Amino acid sequence: MTHNKQHSALPHAALVASFMLWGINIISMKVGGREWDPLVFNGLRYASILPILWGYALYYRKRANQGRLSGESVSYKMERGDLWLAIGLGVLSAVGLEAMFSYALQYSNAANGAVLGRGFMPVITVLFALWLREIRLTPRLLIGLPLAVACVAVVVAGGSEGLRFTAETMRGDVLLLLRSVLGAVYLIGMNRLVKKYPLPLLVAIEMTAGAVALLPAVVMQVDGDMLASMSGTGWISLAYTALFGTVLGFYAHNWSLGKLGPVKASVYGFLLPVMAAISGYVLLSESLSAYQIIGGTGVLAAMYIVQKDRYQKRAAIPVSRSSTPDHQQRG
Repeated sequence: MTHNKQHSALPHAALVASFMLWGINIISMKVGGREWDPLVFNGLRYASILPILWGYALYYRKRANQGRLSGESVSYKMERGDLWLAIGLGVLSAVGLEAMFSYALQYSNAANGAVLGRGFMPVITVLFALWLREIRLTPRLLIGLPLAVACVAVVVAGGSEGLRFTAETMRGDVLLLLRSVLGAVYLIGMNRLVKKYPLPLLVAIEMTAGAVALLPAVVMQVDGDMLASMSGTGWISLAYTALFGTVLGFYAHNWSLGKLGPVKASVYGFLLPVMAAISGYVLLSESLSAYQIIGGTGVLAAMYIVQKDRYQKRAAIPVSRSSTPDHQQRG
């Protein structure tokens, strides 16, 4: 494999790794959710990693300005509009994606959540991108996306909870669909920022905004007795979600987002139900049915169809290969 091919494969590999971490994270949150309130859990999750994120952001800037990284100095100055966008996306991520998902599952179920709350996000992202004229519709896209959604439905329908839509799940299902819409907005907004500013700065700002947004829930509900009552399993769940599901997962995902764009990055979201099913089988000894294996294989095939399609831009301006910015190179 040539150096260029290795370089182009890295964003795809990083996205696979991030969704592997998030697949395990679903199991972690499932176990930790038996003890933690969702808002408190996510509030502590975001707040606990702020020293790590800001410490690394400052270290990154120091190293860059000493010429040990790219050879160019790094500025953390942001345009006012972009700063507010980063803060807004942080609040959106914490409240509109994480907290809303936990709340919606109180009225629906995890199977519906995998399809409506996550599986539809790539579809909605594509619709937004088409509306914004960022991509064009191609045969591979028309075939791959519906196939992926159908296969995700097969994966979750083959699980223990099954896939069902009833009057009782209506409220949760509507919230899950809303989450997919907000997730698409997050991807498109963050894609704009990761092309302009250093990733350590963006992740630190995003998580700080999320922590502040969830701070009232933490202040009102957390006390010494509550923390003392948590078992070791509850603390391990929080630690994994904070360090692996958030720090490593968000870094890998948002770095790849800047390389591939929101549509191709969102398609990897179809891996999440598959990774969650595999994690449940390995970590919790949950059953893995033939339907889940068939559906998972179909998801991989659908993703291959979509990822082979170079649809990221409607029209390319002819430029020399040497002058093409790194963030416009796609795998």
